[in-house]
Amino acid sequence: MSEEHRTGRRTPAQLRRSALIGMAFSVLGLYVVLQISGGRNSWKDLARIDPVMLGIACGLVVVTWLFDSLRMRALIRSLGGDLGILTGMRISIMGAFVSNVTPFDSGGEPMQAYLLVEEGLNAGQSTAVIAVKTLCNALARFTLGIAAAVWLFGFADFWSIPRSMHVVLAVGIALYFVIFAFSLYLVFNPEKINIMVVPLVRNRFTLRFFKPQTLDAVLARIDKELREFRNALQEFIENKKSTLWTVMWLSYAWWITITVVPAVILVGLGMQPEFTRVMGITLIFYVAAAYAPTPGSSGAAELGFSLLFSSVVPHGIIGLFVTVWRGFTYYLNLIIGGVMMAAGIVRKKATPENQREPEPSKLQPAQSDVRAAPNKNASN
Repeated sequence: MSEEHRTGRRTPAQLRRSALIGMAFSVLGLYVVLQISGGRNSWKDLARIDPVMLGIACGLVVVTWLFDSLRMRALIRSLGGDLGILTGMRISIMGAFVSNVTPFDSGGEPMQAYLLVEEGLNAGQSTAVIAVKTLCNALARFTLGIAAAVWLFGFADFWSIPRSMHVVLAVGIALYFVIFAFSLYLVFNPEKINIMVVPLVRNRFTLRFFKPQTLDAVLARIDKELREFRNALQEFIENKKSTLWTVMWLSYAWWITITVVPAVILVGLGMQPEFTRVMGITLIFYVAAAYAPTPGSSGAAELGFSLLFSSVVPHGIIGLFVTVWRGFTYYLNLIIGGVMMAAGIVRKKATPENQREPEPSKLQPAQSDVRAAPNKNASN
C-alpha cells in the first residue's frame, strides 16, 4: 500500500504543508479580528477567565470525540464487529486533524475509513460505516440549521449584524442547502450522475484548466462515493433501522455539544449569555461556513465568527473570545491529531512492511461486505 493511502490519500509532507497553510490563514484571521475589534490589550483578561469554564469547554470537545466514537461503535456492532471506545476516539481525532488541514474539510472521512480498515474491517465495511455516519451528521446539521435560521431570521429581534453579512449568510446557507439536497438526490438516483454532474465537471471551460484524466478521476470518485452512500444507507434502512436511529440521535447530541462550547467560553469571560441564542448563532455559522475553501475553514472561520457575534459579545473582548473558541475547536484537534499522526507514521517506519502481521478481522465471517447485496441493483 502506498504512503498516500496510509495517510488518508495524502502523504505526510502534504499534510504538514496543509497544516501550515491552515494555521497561517487562522493566525491571519485572528490578527485581523484583533485589529478590527481593538482588543489587542484584552489579553490581560485571559488571566481572569474562569479556569473551571475553560475546563468545561475542553471537556465538551472531548465529549464530541466520544459521541463520534459511539456512532462508529454502534454501526460496526450492527455488522457483527466491535470497536473500543478509546480506539474510536483516536480515529475521530485523527479524522478531525486531516479534515482541519484539507480544503472543504474533505479529508477526514477517507482517513477514518482507512483507520477502520487497520482495525480489521474490509474496505466495504469501513466505507459503509463512515458513509452512514457522515450522512446522519449532515442530516442533523441540516435540520438544526433550518431551525436556527428560521428562528434567528424570522422571529428573533435581538440579533443585529451588518446588511452585507446578511447577504453572505444567505448565500452560504442557500449554498449548503442546495448542495446537500442535490447530493441527497444523487445518492438515491445515482443514474443521474452522468446527466447532471458530468456536464458540470467536464466541459469546454474546465478542460482549459485541467487535464481530461484529472476530471475523469474526479467524476469516478464522485460516482463511487455517491453509490457507496446509497448502498450503505439502503442496507441500514432495510436491516438496521434501530442502529440508524441511534446514530442519528448521537449526531444531534454531537452538534448540540459543539454549539454549547462558545456559550461556556462567554461564561468564563464573565458574561451571562443566553445559551439558546449563542447556540443558534453558532449553528448558523457552521452551516454557512460548511464550504469554505481554506483548510479547516481557516481565516473565514475567525472573521465570520467574530462578525456573527459582534452584537452579542462586547467589542473589546471579541478577539479574545474568538481566539479561545478557535483554540478549543480547531487547534486542540490539530495538536493532538498531529501528535497521533506523527506517532503512527514513526511506528510504521520502525516496523518493516514484510514483518507486519495482518490483523484478524473483527467482524463475523457472515458479515463480509454490506455492499454486496445492494450492488446488484445499484445501476437500476
